[in-house]
Amino acid sequence: MNDIETRYLLVGFSVAGWWCARTIRERDRKGKIVAITKENGIYSPPLFTYYLGNRVSDIRYRPEWIENLDLDLIYGGEAKTLEKENNRLILSSGESFVFEKALIATGGLPVAPPLPGKELEGVFTFTTPRDMQKVSEFMKHHRVERVTILGGGFIGLKTAEAFIELGVKVTLVELANRLLQNMLDEKSSYYLESALNRAGVEVIKEDTIVEFQGQGGKLTDAILKSGEHLPSDLAVIAIGVRPNIDWLRGSGIEINRGIIVDEFQQSQRPDIFAAGDIAETKNLITGERNVVAIWPEAVKQGKVAGENMTGSRVSYPGSLPVNTVSVGEVALISAGLVNPPLGDFELLTEVTNDSYRKLVLKDGYLVGMILVNKIEKAGIYINLIRQKVKVDDFKDRLLKEDFGMISLPAEYRKHLVEGASIEV
Repeated sequence: MNDIETRYLLVGFSVAGWWCARTIRERDRKGKIVAITKENGIYSPPLFTYYLGNRVSDIRYRPEWIENLDLDLIYGGEAKTLEKENNRLILSSGESFVFEKALIATGGLPVAPPLPGKELEGVFTFTTPRDMQKVSEFMKHHRVERVTILGGGFIGLKTAEAFIELGVKVTLVELANRLLQNMLDEKSSYYLESALNRAGVEVIKEDTIVEFQGQGGKLTDAILKSGEHLPSDLAVIAIGVRPNIDWLRGSGIEINRGIIVDEFQQSQRPDIFAAGDIAETKNLITGERNVVAIWPEAVKQGKVAGENMTGSRVSYPGSLPVNTVSVGEVALISAGLVNPPLGDFELLTEVTNDSYRKLVLKDGYLVGMILVNKIEKAGIYINLIRQKVKVDDFKDRLLKEDFGMISLPAEYRKHLVEGASIEV
């Protein structure tokens, strides 16, 4: 089989890949682009749970979005080998590609511990389009009244939200002592748990599932470490994702938790870039390297990679974890450093019966926030964090009801507007 030659090769074509292709096409109208996806379509991952909860009917990218990119799109292609000495990629099907520049955006794989019984019909993970399709098909053909979800992180909460919409009984099992421990503090997690309880969700903390049991090959119960049996018609393992990097070992690309990239989304191999759930970047606040598997960062990284693959030198400023969750009447947004270690941090808080706001400051800069219900100022706070605007002169007004862009000194308003206009 002959190699397929291309100027740009995009390995993985979800959020990061699509935005990379769009950016490339804005800069290079003629260069050949080949994009590979292991899926059977192009879907919007943030909408998976909305589709399951019947809040949207279609989560596929519009055909014209793909057509306008003028690229060759290969469905069902799974990357197998990236040769160390050559710009050559081989798929599990045997097809091979030679490229000038490549983006690796193969995303994450669900973390699924080796629990006895996880092969039973009715036990799922929920991070890919295939997962979504399998769960939807199962629910069409089976009566589902009781759902058990393992994991009180972001994936677990979004999945619970979908099942709440369907009116089924949901039990959420979390090993830690609070939900969303990485994006919320104890108080805001309490608001979230209370909202789940009011929505009919049973929350079990400081416990975990150790086994699934069934009859006739079909799930009937989830067994907890504490010994409790949870009758279950369907179960979702939602304890996180890990970067899909195993196939890259031996490729000459430096790998830690994900593909280590520089500020230009460039790997150790100068012709190869990475973006999205597979890229290990620097945190905007702490400078520590980590993988931030959220949609907004995948967009930004895909754009930066596309710019630099076409010859520009555009920097990615660093990852800023921003998460949103809505359960019943409670809406939460968090960003940046929300659980600071002991040290030189200043906390500004406001607590009411139905709302909570917390801002984290360090050396006069806003570095983190948590908003429960009063979320209308989120965009301003996030911009202050991203643009690293010193807030010392007006910090006493940050939590005022009338605080807004007009409250900022003129030089700061100008800085934020200019920063937003050039951000990629």
